[in-house]
Amino acid sequence: MERHPEYRKICELASRLCDGRLDETSAAELQQLVTTDEAARDLYVRYLELHSHLHWDFGMAAGESTDISSSMAMSESADSMKSLLDELLTEASVQNAPALPREKTFSSRHKAAALLTSSLVVLLVAGTGWYWVTQRDQVDPPQNIAETSPQTDADSAKTNDDRSPGEDGMDLPAPPPELPSIDWAIAHNQPDPIAADSVEGHPGDRDNKPVGVAYSRDDDVIKAINTQVASGWEDWGFSPAPSADDFEWVRRVYLDLAGRIPTEAELQSFLADQSPDRDQQLVDRLLESPSFALHWSTNWMNLLVGRSPNPQVDRLTLQEYLYAVADRNGSWNRVVKDLIAAEGNPRENGAANFLVAHLNNQAVPATSYVARTLLGFQIQCAQCHQHPFYSVSQREFWELNSFFKQAVVTRVGSSGTSEMSQVELRDRQTGGPTYYESRDGVMHAAFPRYNGTEVDEDETVSRRQQLANLLVEGEDPLVAQAFVNRTWSQLFGYGFTQPVDDLGPHNPPSHPELFATLSRSFVSNDYDIKRLYRWICLSDAYRLSSRVSDVNREDAPDQGNPPAFTRMYFKPLSPEQLYDSLLAVAGHSNRAIRNRERHVENRDQWVQQFVSSYENDENNESSHFDGTISQALVLMNGSLVDETISPEKNPFLAELIQTSLTDQEKFERVCIKVLSRKPTQKEQALFRQVLASLRDVKSTPERNTLLARSLSDLLWAYVNSSEFITNH
Repeated sequence: MERHPEYRKICELASRLCDGRLDETSAAELQQLVTTDEAARDLYVRYLELHSHLHWDFGMAAGESTDISSSMAMSESADSMKSLLDELLTEASVQNAPALPREKTFSSRHKAAALLTSSLVVLLVAGTGWYWVTQRDQVDPPQNIAETSPQTDADSAKTNDDRSPGEDGMDLPAPPPELPSIDWAIAHNQPDPIAADSVEGHPGDRDNKPVGVAYSRDDDVIKAINTQVASGWEDWGFSPAPSADDFEWVRRVYLDLAGRIPTEAELQSFLADQSPDRDQQLVDRLLESPSFALHWSTNWMNLLVGRSPNPQVDRLTLQEYLYAVADRNGSWNRVVKDLIAAEGNPRENGAANFLVAHLNNQAVPATSYVARTLLGFQIQCAQCHQHPFYSVSQREFWELNSFFKQAVVTRVGSSGTSEMSQVELRDRQTGGPTYYESRDGVMHAAFPRYNGTEVDEDETVSRRQQLANLLVEGEDPLVAQAFVNRTWSQLFGYGFTQPVDDLGPHNPPSHPELFATLSRSFVSNDYDIKRLYRWICLSDAYRLSSRVSDVNREDAPDQGNPPAFTRMYFKPLSPEQLYDSLLAVAGHSNRAIRNRERHVENRDQWVQQFVSSYENDENNESSHFDGTISQALVLMNGSLVDETISPEKNPFLAELIQTSLTDQEKFERVCIKVLSRKPTQKEQALFRQVLASLRDVKSTPERNTLLARSLSDLLWAYVNSSEFITNH
């Protein structure tokens, strides 16, 4: 690129912009340069592009790499970008521009930002403003608060009194009250028009203004699901798979709502029912069953505190709290409030376990978990730097974190004990900001603020209670969207976004109008959890088979395509679903109902062999269950499988051997028991070959022994099949 006459000036001004040091006069100068000269505009965009890569790569390398190879790759990328950026700066001989004068007010900086924004509208028209969309929140990043405005003695006293523990000696004034906060409802909740335009083929993207209608009648919501999913098929040019047969659908709905495969009796009962509304009756019956409450509470317990054991967390009490919510059909907004504002002993108040599990490391895990699990946003990287995709700054991460400033987990018993009964979650009486350090080494103050609302700072007022109320405000809050998206994903295998907890303008939903309709209807129906499941399970899309054909083969979200839901996608069983399904095969499906606490303890102990904790700042863990050697070994020769295939321990096998059924009928019952379907012709032919070896055996006891061994081997083969460990 030919060197521009104003090369040095453009680089200097762009550097000030990226560092947040651009005043009003410089903004006007930059505007004049980039809007009147194409070469200057090209240089400006090139500079910002290089700076953005450096900004992102350094952020990733600092806290998000998960293995050595990825760390090396990001390090090399960062070094490469840094070299290019240094080359530009060296050629221009740019010196560090001075910080804003102390007398410069915040409102004047806002004027500068507004002036620069107006110039960037011209850049968008010129075709080079695409970069600004991803960087618009860096116009006015957090400034060095020591250089904003003179503080009063009262301000200084308040700051020193409210200083967090361990921060003695820091003399940091609070930021001006007019410090702006990005409106979450606008910046995060609504699809960004330009980001949405960049994704082709999304139904409803024609006007980029998905307006969901809140319905109160179940039939209206189900009709909306059917209509809008079918509209997506038309837009994409796909044809749906045929409807699932009764065997496939019954197995699917039991796994999704009861957390296990159906028993032989349950399957036969549905097949014998000829009523026109039998699907609806089964869904309603399962939603009201103890099995649904257990399955739903298990899913959310794992989402909220993970599967790894924590000496401070009472998983059973948390599950009992969630079980009661599902059993009495409690509302999700009430659950959110309980989880955020809970206090007391986690052994007595199950909801308190959520924050008890994540208040370590300055409540950074709590901030990340609340955003990711309850709001559907992965903002953890904003802890250290501006988020590269969301309009979330480092300041906003710590503003959310500041809501947990008062919360502490304390021991109330004798020192040194690790019993859960000695742990208590409470709020201490403290106020003031939370302090954090930006990447340039400057300390900043963050006050509790959410969705543009700064809460009461009185030390006697619970910040968590105020946050709990803010999270459920409005007709379509993020907590509703996140819950709807996650529920849809649990039932279909894919949500409206991928990942399911990564909402935002950079990741528009596959069906924006349907997503908005479900979220708004969910809120208008008082966050009714079971009703949401009912809507989805009675939809046409949920009733489709998992069959792949030429007309829907390209509907492949596993290859990065947006899901069109032309069929039911394959979903691997969770460890808990596999455990409970093995019990169902062994004839112990009612064990959980007889003694739920003991069942959950035994199941958790069995699941632990597949779980590892990272023990990092975000309390993450990994599961080596799906398709791993550990899973294969457990299914081949684990004690639970041995019990399942043993005629001495499995009452189903013991009874089957003694019945007067033909050998072929016995074989068919094994297939129905394990896979919830009749055997195929190929499977029947193979089993006839097995039975051929029994024809010459005359002794009944000997024949029964050989038959029992053959049926046991058959059951073992079915349990170890990919079909058994998959929900389809």
